[in-house]
Amino acid sequence: MKLWGRGNKTKQQAAVDEVVARLTGDRCWNDIALDAGVAAVRDGHLAAGLALLRETRDDHELRSLRGEALGEAAVGQSDAIAGLFSEQLPRADAADILVWMGTTLIVEAWRIRGDSVAKEVGEDRFRLFHATLRHARDPLLAAADLVPEDPTPWASLLTYARGMQLGRDEEDSLWRNVIQRRPTHFHAHTLRLQALAAKWGGSHEEMFEFARDAATTAPPGNPLTAILPIAHAEFRLAEMMRHLERGDEAAAISLLMNYFSPEVTAEVGVAERKWSTTAGPHPYSVVAHNVFGWTMLAIGDDARARWHLSRTNERPSSLPWTYEGDEKERFAEAILRLGIA
Repeated sequence: MKLWGRGNKTKQQAAVDEVVARLTGDRCWNDIALDAGVAAVRDGHLAAGLALLRETRDDHELRSLRGEALGEAAVGQSDAIAGLFSEQLPRADAADILVWMGTTLIVEAWRIRGDSVAKEVGEDRFRLFHATLRHARDPLLAAADLVPEDPTPWASLLTYARGMQLGRDEEDSLWRNVIQRRPTHFHAHTLRLQALAAKWGGSHEEMFEFARDAATTAPPGNPLTAILPIAHAEFRLAEMMRHLERGDEAAAISLLMNYFSPEVTAEVGVAERKWSTTAGPHPYSVVAHNVFGWTMLAIGDDARARWHLSRTNERPSSLPWTYEGDEKERFAEAILRLGIA
């Protein structure tokens, strides 16, 4: 939903377009080395990606973030990554390659599927999606076997399981393997939230129970508390779509304008303060600043929204901005409204 009123659209849209042109998309992190590495990998320099992964072996959160980013950057190069593997490699080096290969195959598969709901994905495209995705399983399991303490391959397998529709028992098993190794794994929590959402066969109740428990048990200063406002954004979108599918546009607009009741505002406020009061460096801090900035803006707390969004370095995250349209446009509108563009 756009933040602008009806008047003076041309001038306002021009301002939005100007901000959008300078935004850094698909790079929601504070990691200069990763910026350079992503560019190098896109140009075919795979050694740069391996060097970045090598640095993350003792930092599972950073390993997850870099692994996902490098998987996106290497789309179309999964065979080349596979060609780097050798049985003679040290275990840690082999695991780096296998994790990257599996993650890249997952990204390649989901690019084939697209973002459409299942009923809008053609049968031929689904077959190609599953055929590609199926190849991600073995390298990820092999990586998990080589470095048993690493949660990264298990987190990637959560996306694999959802795409292959393996069912709740398999997803639960994969989830346990992640949290046994890293109980506060940020990326895995966002994947688990999606798996529990109603649109993927879960329920709103189950999703909120998970999100509230994660936010409650997260240590102070950990951005994992952002999982709760993500759940609210997910539910808000689902309810809005339900109204629109019934043709009740007035109800959809009312929901968007009035969703953040005093009760909802209070609980996301607790989550926000639990993190921001003692927040320290974290690979996913820019994502959390986006999430809480969006949430505070929706609530009407412009001061807190400004505080969070001014700390994103103008790098919008996908969630929750894409729930309201194009992430760059929605982010640009937000920082213009807050006077920090």
